[in-house]
Amino acid sequence: MNLANVIASKDVYNIIRQTLSMVNPDIMIHGEITGYILAKMLECESIYTRQDIADYAMLGVLHDIGLYKNEKHDSMFVLENYDVWAHSIYGYLFLKYLSPMEEKADIILYHHLDYRLYNNVQNKYLKITSYLNIADKMDTFMHMQKGDVDPNYFKEYRDLTFSGQALDLFYRAENKFKIIAKLRDGSYRLELMNILAARIFSEDQKKRFLQMLIYTIDFRSVHTVDHTMATTAFAREIANCMRLPSIDQQHLYYGALLHDVGKLAVPIEILESPRRLNDEEMRIMKTHVEITEDILTGVVNDAIVKIASRHHEKLDGTGYPRGLRGEELTLTQRIIAVADIISALHGKRSYKDSMPAEEIKQILREDANNGKICKKVVDCTLRNYNTIMLNFDKEQRETMKIYFMIKDQYDTIYEQFKEFG
Repeated sequence: MNLANVIASKDVYNIIRQTLSMVNPDIMIHGEITGYILAKMLECESIYTRQDIADYAMLGVLHDIGLYKNEKHDSMFVLENYDVWAHSIYGYLFLKYLSPMEEKADIILYHHLDYRLYNNVQNKYLKITSYLNIADKMDTFMHMQKGDVDPNYFKEYRDLTFSGQALDLFYRAENKFKIIAKLRDGSYRLELMNILAARIFSEDQKKRFLQMLIYTIDFRSVHTVDHTMATTAFAREIANCMRLPSIDQQHLYYGALLHDVGKLAVPIEILESPRRLNDEEMRIMKTHVEITEDILTGVVNDAIVKIASRHHEKLDGTGYPRGLRGEELTLTQRIIAVADIISALHGKRSYKDSMPAEEIKQILREDANNGKICKKVVDCTLRNYNTIMLNFDKEQRETMKIYFMIKDQYDTIYEQFKEFG
């Protein structure tokens, strides 16, 4: 099936933009400005295809994705310069292992490296790295100088901190495209969207970009990193057992993958509470569903929005946020409700261990018999429970393998980068 009918390539970027803006809008704005400057520099060289430029612009937009792991609430420019290697390394690892842009991840790793040290590293994209370095620093410098660029500052550090060739290219691009004027009046945003629209993603690339987004959100804790992937896996397995049509399975996949993006707006101390939440904390936690709906509405297919935003609804009308009843809930919406419950019960949290299988089954039976969740879905789940869990366990091992590999490689690379100061 053609996934363009489910999620378009442009929607992938819009989901990433909407979601990460919820975490820290300043990082997203800086990323877009940096991506735009980089794209116009490459366009000025006249040797890159539209798709090449779109790829590098996307890389520019995501160059500080490692900052989203940081729980500090300082300004973006303070965060970026507090420890340049920490976010550069995490961004590199996210792009290398979780995105379809793994080949170009080195550009992110070295984007804060002084030009005078380029001979000390191996990176076949050093020229693009030097361009990203200039684009990044131009926005930072203009922010500090309230929109002005002082040529004397950059001349002083030419071929030391910055590549002279990259600096000259920026000025040529500025003369040709009036970059600074477009940044000031905001017209660069539409132009950036048109640049990015040149890139058409494959089915696998769409999935990997959105999975990277979820990992980025959940990477704050080993206990939360697998929740979304678990819900997605359980929903997929149940849908397979129930022989849902392909289009419904695709809607369910993306709805499950995106169902908790609204948790970005929930304070980390509530998400990672070492105890059960009190009434006020639970009220705040419940807002994540409506925030998820706000993020996705108008960006993705309405069927996906409803699957994502109705995973806490109950057939008897006691769920939230709308208190919908059974006749208002489709089969895919009923499946994600069951998948989310299994994920919550099976998953470890700071205040509880994974629940044994028989207890999970008993809770599902009771909720189904009490008219809370769909009996048809539960019956199918219980009949195939062992197979569902076997397939999930294989997938979870891969998820956690990636998680710990990134953790280990971060520590190793960080030690190596200490020599750069």
